[in-house]
Amino acid sequence: MLRLIKKNIPIIFILMLVQCTFESTPPTETESETQVNKSIPGNPKPVDKSVDQPLVITLQWESTGAIKYDVYLDKVNPPRILIANDISTKTLVVTNLDYNTTYYWKVIAKFDDGTKVEGPIWSFTTLKQSYPTLNGYAMNLYKVETQLPSYVHVMFQVVDLNGKGVSTLTQNDFEVLEDGEPISQTESQLEIRKREAVPYKLKTVLMLDNSTSLQNNLDDIRNAARSFIDKIVPQQEVTIYQFSDHPEVLSEFTDNKDSLMNALQRYQLGYATTNLYGAIIKGASLWNDKFSIDEIIQGMMIIFTDGRDTQGSNTLAEALNAIHNKIVFTIGLGNEIQPEILRAIGNAGFYTITNINELENQFTKIQESIISYANSFYVLTYKSPKRGNNNHILTIRIKNNPYTGERSEITGSFNSNNFSSF
Repeated sequence: MLRLIKKNIPIIFILMLVQCTFESTPPTETESETQVNKSIPGNPKPVDKSVDQPLVITLQWESTGAIKYDVYLDKVNPPRILIANDISTKTLVVTNLDYNTTYYWKVIAKFDDGTKVEGPIWSFTTLKQSYPTLNGYAMNLYKVETQLPSYVHVMFQVVDLNGKGVSTLTQNDFEVLEDGEPISQTESQLEIRKREAVPYKLKTVLMLDNSTSLQNNLDDIRNAARSFIDKIVPQQEVTIYQFSDHPEVLSEFTDNKDSLMNALQRYQLGYATTNLYGAIIKGASLWNDKFSIDEIIQGMMIIFTDGRDTQGSNTLAEALNAIHNKIVFTIGLGNEIQPEILRAIGNAGFYTITNINELENQFTKIQESIISYANSFYVLTYKSPKRGNNNHILTIRIKNNPYTGERSEITGSFNSNNFSSF
């Protein structure tokens, strides 16, 4: 018996090893990848429960494996308003926030197999109206380009904490760093010039509700629109649409004021239905923004309505997706509008009026905002001393900026390959 056990010891030992191997088999690669590639959105910026946030803010998050994201933002918890649908980036700029208000937001990650993962609800609170950093600045970076022998060109924009364009800064107000070291303005031939030196075309979509509920206001709306047209500036082209059952063009893009005035004569009463979301989608399709060192083409849309979308041909999510990264102003008349929806659509400004006689004044305010925004672009050009096939970090900030939060400075990168002194 003892001899039999001794003979079988190697076999038993091998069987034990095999059994242990089976029991400790790690998860398959597919299971592991599924766990990693469907991570819950996290690491929000601003961080959860942040306070004293500006009225224009960049939401950021991290997620692994998702191909699209939905973003909800609201003043109530849980947030109900979808402000971005099917975006592919992990950042979203939000403007037109209110002072001293707590906002709740969440991100839903969407994967290529059709599944979704909902992130937690985060919050932040905007700054109080008396907060000292209201005089601060935020910056937007649009383009970094290089040109031989060693030029670096940067296009950027400066706005205040309300999201309004800032056009009063000069070259001496900025500090420029290359790989963390200040750039000598004299040795680098550094120059920062305003938008006036850059070819610029401003496209403006004027979208006017003409549903039957506005029957008694058509003349006043027409006159307010005429006042707006009279204030357009050189290089500003306007297209006019009316909408009820469907968006209908009254004038294609033109800077001819007489032609636009004549087009307003065709603004007439429409139908007993309001295709608000369809009008937004149509308006957003009429232009594409272009930002380059040599040329800027930027569009903005102004939407006037006295109600809500009653037609249902399109959804709010589709409308918000259409205006993603585009500038939109909304004006709502009366008590049948949905303020929270018009606020979400009017990412550059939402205005309420109780009387049609207030419309002209709101058009004027929006035109002033448009001009201010258009004048807030800057172009930086300098000769870099860097050489070789290396990447470098460029930082631009405003001296003595009282605001030090998100976007208080901008950072870009460039490669110095083939750079030379001549």
